[in-house]
Amino acid sequence: MIKLIRTEWMKLRTFCLVLPVIAAFLLLGVTSGFWYINFREAPGGVYSTMSVMYFFLSFTLMLSATLLSSVIASTEHETKGWNRVCSLPVGKSKIYISKWIVTCMLLLAEVLVIIAGTFVLWKLMFHEPAPLEILIKQPLYCFLAGFAFLSIQMWLSTVFANQSIAISAGTAGSMASLFLARSTFPVLQYMPWTYPALSTPLVPGHWHWIVAGLAVGVVLLAAGCWHFTRKDW
Repeated sequence: MIKLIRTEWMKLRTFCLVLPVIAAFLLLGVTSGFWYINFREAPGGVYSTMSVMYFFLSFTLMLSATLLSSVIASTEHETKGWNRVCSLPVGKSKIYISKWIVTCMLLLAEVLVIIAGTFVLWKLMFHEPAPLEILIKQPLYCFLAGFAFLSIQMWLSTVFANQSIAISAGTAGSMASLFLARSTFPVLQYMPWTYPALSTPLVPGHWHWIVAGLAVGVVLLAAGCWHFTRKDW
């Protein structure tokens, strides 16, 4: 498995390495600008930045997951290399999981950049002590709760050669998550697309959505593996 992960990492396009950094900096820029324009005089003061980031964070990570899983899977689609890859003397499920793990690693790198960048910006802009607990937990919890969404996107990106299908579904899901998580219909909150937005420490009962994201993510990963191993490439 480690060799497969290394191989997948070596096959990564420059876009996959640059995207997490660009997405993290865009999130930090939008959060800072939105807070300064709209919430600088709010009752929460500087700490309202965490609420502003909460609104944009899930969308950013989900869109990154959409693009990364699509680009990683498209390498085999474009070169028509699935036959060659699946003929290797390793289990097909390991090939699928290695792509999923590499995507997770890239998303985790994005989360770390967000945490470090938020801390640096806080020190530069504010005199109040940084709320390290929320600053660290909010992006990390969103990442963990997004496992279910990532498993869906990896399956779509792998199964469909036309990546516009996976990207369209992921983009629509990312945007819909902002509204589904705040829906007055509780049943809609149980959809996998809402878990990242509901996982912030600012929301009561956030642990339920983190556990749901992890559990559903594992189930969907297993289902994706099962389909991948039985597909005629």
